[in-house]
Amino acid sequence: MLVRIPFGRSFEECEVEDSRIQAHLEPSWPIPANPDFSVENALSKPIGSKSLDELAEKAGRILIITSDNTRPVPSKTTLPRLVARMKKASPQSSIRLLVATGLHEWSPSRSELKEKFGQALDYLEEVVIHSAKNIDSLANLGSLSTGNELYVNTLLREAELVVAEGYIEGHFFAGFTGGPKSILPGVSGVETIMGNHSPRNIDHPNARCGVAEGNPIYGEMLEAARLAKLRFILNVVLDGRKQIISTFAGDPVEAHRCGRVFTLKCCGVKPVPGDIVITSNGGYPLDRNLYQLVKGISNGALIAKEGGVIVACGECVDGVGHQGFYEMLASSSSPSEFLTRLRAGEIWREAQWEAQVLAKVLERFRVVVVSRGVDSKTVESMHMMHAKSLKEGLEIALSLKPRGRITLLPDGPSAIPLPQ
Repeated sequence: MLVRIPFGRSFEECEVEDSRIQAHLEPSWPIPANPDFSVENALSKPIGSKSLDELAEKAGRILIITSDNTRPVPSKTTLPRLVARMKKASPQSSIRLLVATGLHEWSPSRSELKEKFGQALDYLEEVVIHSAKNIDSLANLGSLSTGNELYVNTLLREAELVVAEGYIEGHFFAGFTGGPKSILPGVSGVETIMGNHSPRNIDHPNARCGVAEGNPIYGEMLEAARLAKLRFILNVVLDGRKQIISTFAGDPVEAHRCGRVFTLKCCGVKPVPGDIVITSNGGYPLDRNLYQLVKGISNGALIAKEGGVIVACGECVDGVGHQGFYEMLASSSSPSEFLTRLRAGEIWREAQWEAQVLAKVLERFRVVVVSRGVDSKTVESMHMMHAKSLKEGLEIALSLKPRGRITLLPDGPSAIPLPQ
């Protein structure tokens, strides 16, 4: 059969013997919704909250938090509707847009902003790209119950109404995207993010895809959202083609909970452990770099047999994506040696969580990265194998597992492997 795996804006393809493939695990997507109707309907029927119109009516300074260019949030559809409703309810208000970059870096041109956010830009007072490392742009909102100090962008403290848009899917250690992630890590300071993504938290058994309750990372994010006074969210759920299939709006806790339930219903898959698991990051924009590809790899690890091989496809047009992520693994003699030093407190630097998640996978599985955006030397120095095509990647996997049965997980981040 012909196997097609998302890769950039296209696919990687290769013929595989039918007898080799034991399972094809994909979300059960419903028919896509009419995007305009879905968003308007959600805004008209908010979950657990006053309407956005009521919230905006007396707010002079409004802040909308949105995602950067590494996330497929359909802002051209969602953002104009958010802005139009609030402007109608409060014509005198000033509305700022804060782009939640977390620890990413983005310096967009005006044309890039227009491409991402559409006509809503014409009605915004200002667009600010968050910088987690700019101390002057951060405000301390106090301590979380964990002892972590919550530093966020100063615009949150100045705003009379904070609203966030985003999308919901499984997240490899926070449980789910969307909801409180707009605040932490989205618009938080580097030290706050480091504390939330600590080695101890990453090692917690509930810090995994599809788990929110009892997940220490998600729990702290939720507390941060409350302290930052996030009042209203608009979160969409997207199918494999990045089309809206449902929209949830309202209270950040209740609306996100409803969105999570819906997402699990659509995206939960029962693992069929394979000697070889072929997966991806769902194509562009999530497979822009190797750093992000860890999401697909980690979900593949929830399905692979112990000692199996994970073949992860990612275009990686931006290369590795984070130098520190590369250096931590490349400077270690093995994944286990890196983890030992990390857990002993000898390492404390950005992106350690991504390296930690990947190293934990590499202790148990072999990983083949199929990419033309990173070279063999780079991938191999990070204790993985490299291939330039899916065909080549599968050949490597079969050389390690000659009788291997294959499980296909075409869109790693979208599918949520249910606990076995």
